[in-house]
Amino acid sequence: MKKYLFLIISLFFAAINFNLFLKVHNLVTGGTQGLAIVIKHLIDIKPSIIILIINVISLIISFIFLKKETTTSAILSTFIYPLFVRITSLIPEISFIKKHTLISSILAGIICGTTGGTIYKMNFSSGGITVINLILSKYFNIKVSISNFIINSLIIIVGTFFFGITKMLYSIIVISISSMIIHVIMKNKLTENKT
Repeated sequence: MKKYLFLIISLFFAAINFNLFLKVHNLVTGGTQGLAIVIKHLIDIKPSIIILIINVISLIISFIFLKKETTTSAILSTFIYPLFVRITSLIPEISFIKKHTLISSILAGIICGTTGGTIYKMNFSSGGITVINLILSKYFNIKVSISNFIINSLIIIVGTFFFGITKMLYSIIVISISSMIIHVIMKNKLTENKT
């Protein structure tokens, strides 16, 4: 039960991160969130709806092509995260955050890394684009890390096309900080498992 509570808390803070930092600055960092920012720019649909649609499609694909455990672990994230994105979208924009993209990028990276690392540490799946990585790994023997890098890079390139190189550089800051924090959290998990 404690594990699920941590998942829900992590998803809530990930949603705050999306609305307060990533969406405000159009920072496309890959994944479902990045796609939501790009699609929102193209057609005026609430990001929470876009994320829900992508997650549900991914969940169905996961059910067809992946293990039952993988699909089960993504069910909670599939529906709770878009709900939290919708709820936290009601938080008014903070002018300090809107004026300071670099500080926002650093904070977004810290929150993204902490929430993502916590979710991975508990062996949960966040669903969404992750499912494609797992399918490529299972059926085409492509490492998850490589497919993750390629797919997220493509999403970032699309974001760069719409929002410019400067936004891409800020997105890279978010990804770099996030990756370092996830690495530390997962390294600590491995250490805990050995003892």
